[in-house]
Amino acid sequence: MTYRKYENNDISALRDILEKDLGYICKLDKLHTRVNEMIKRGNYQIFVACDGDKVVGFIGCVNYLAFELENEGMKIIALAVSKEYRRKGIGTKLLKTAEQWAKENNIEVILLNSGLPREDAHAFYESQGYFKKSYGFIKRI
Repeated sequence: MTYRKYENNDISALRDILEKDLGYICKLDKLHTRVNEMIKRGNYQIFVACDGDKVVGFIGCVNYLAFELENEGMKIIALAVSKEYRRKGIGTKLLKTAEQWAKENNIEVILLNSGLPREDAHAFYESQGYFKKSYGFIKRI
């Protein structure tokens, strides 16, 4: 398994993971536009896990400023591994890859949200040293 930064030709694999493994509906052209905008903005990081040439997982992060932090924070906005590759340490390695990037770039804190029904994900994050700190709220406009 290799871990590296996202490349433009990885987009179809990301869409497949989002649709097949997480159940999100993503039009490839719209996803490609969003990811290209993320990269253009410069404060997003995307890392992928590859089995040979096949992308089997990814993590997406965004840096942010906050009133209470002296340095930047980073939010994990996506972490997904193909179903057939789960429970093999790939999610852990992707998380560690993002954490290492954060350390190298003077990030003070990492936060993430995880949906209430995803109890397996909650246990995973807690096993990696993350703790529950708050409730997340959302309102569609």
